[in-house]
Amino acid sequence: MRGFLKMSIILPTVAAIAPAAASPPGLRTLKDASSAPTAKISDVAFLAGHWIGEGLGACAEEIMAPPAGGQIMGMFRQMKPDGGLMFYEFYTIAEEGGSLILKIKHFNPDLTGWEEKAETVNFPLVAIEGTTAYFDGLTFSRQGRNGFASAVMIEDQGIATFEMRKAKKGEACGAKD
Repeated sequence: MRGFLKMSIILPTVAAIAPAAASPPGLRTLKDASSAPTAKISDVAFLAGHWIGEGLGACAEEIMAPPAGGQIMGMFRQMKPDGGLMFYEFYTIAEEGGSLILKIKHFNPDLTGWEEKAETVNFPLVAIEGTTAYFDGLTFSRQGRNGFASAVMIEDQGIATFEMRKAKKGEACGAKD
């Protein structure tokens, strides 16, 4: 199994999770790894930024650094509806085999990992169209200058969607003004 499909926790069922469909809108799957398109990290440089918004019924935050060394480094933080922290993701989007691959590691709030030490959850690139990058079961989309959206297929739960906007300087989920 791949991607979020391996998650062992049960995420809360909220309006942001839709039932799984044969061909979920906004998500694509890769028929086989050999069909991954040719791409370079510069092709997804448009994803860089600090984004904040809603997903899984609470505040969510995504930070992607500009490309460096053939990779984009990223971090994701998901809050609980009560303001506590649900989990973190640390990831890279990197050039591999002439295409791109998104590799994620998940962590509890105390930084204990979900995956084994040497394992990552991998999402090979399916397509890049405009300012949308489709990975196998996960999509990132830059929406205009200040918008960002993502969607991921979660096994036995369906599609989780995240609607975000560019974060203001110093803004973070749960931060006090």
